[in-house]
Amino acid sequence: MTRVGFVVHEGRDEAVRAAAELKRVLHDEGVASEPVADAKEDAFDLVVSVGGDGTFLRAALAAQAAACPLLGVKVGRVGFLTEVEPDEAVELLRKVLAGGATIEERLAVTAEPEAAAGFAVQWGLNEIMVEKHSRNRLVRLAVFVDGAYVTTFSADGVIVATPTGSTAYSFSARGPIVTPSVNCLVLTPIAAHMVFDRSFVLDASQRVTVEVEGDEMGLLSADGRESIELPVGSRVRIRAADRPAKLVRRDAAPGFLSLVREKFGLPGDDGNHVGGAR
Repeated sequence: MTRVGFVVHEGRDEAVRAAAELKRVLHDEGVASEPVADAKEDAFDLVVSVGGDGTFLRAALAAQAAACPLLGVKVGRVGFLTEVEPDEAVELLRKVLAGGATIEERLAVTAEPEAAAGFAVQWGLNEIMVEKHSRNRLVRLAVFVDGAYVTTFSADGVIVATPTGSTAYSFSARGPIVTPSVNCLVLTPIAAHMVFDRSFVLDASQRVTVEVEGDEMGLLSADGRESIELPVGSRVRIRAADRPAKLVRRDAAPGFLSLVREKFGLPGDDGNHVGGAR
């Protein structure tokens, strides 16, 4: 390993201090480090995110471009993406440098232009979203899966989420929680003004096409990044990315369902249920 990129939440002093300590460790090991935003190219062996889940998603895009693993250091509230607390980060980083860290693959998603749409391919770890352009108007979105017409949603938008993103915006739109190891896409309408407003759980090999119909243009975004305008008649093809995201995991990391219980404050006392049901 020769070069590590950093994405740091500069507004949090704790994040800045944690990043400085990690950079010191890398320097002592003869490994170069630099902010991802300052890099002339994406030739990183590792990207480190220091902040919350928003910082992690920005770092995930950089790691995808460099085809390298991503290590998340958590500073702030409990999140689903960031992996390790600052006081544990040095040990995990040393494990990565020694080649002994666990790397977990996560399905990612891309959006590609069709018909009247014209934009660069978008990549997301959490989701691709097509939503309304005007705050006070609905957008009409025709949805196709593998070329077969499904329905036209009159709604605030449509989300195509990965299992990783099932606990993000998709969850807020009443989508299901999906264990990250399940390879699937979750198609969820946002505030649909129609009787049917449920999610579709699709095989990861299937392709979703969304067409903007009616009189209102739409907006496309990936992982909450800057929106792209979609004129009426635009078609967007959404599918699983060609390669997965690679996340560094620590051996003692809590399981996904434990994170769900903690994040959402589910009722019950874990200490009274050791060992699970019998």
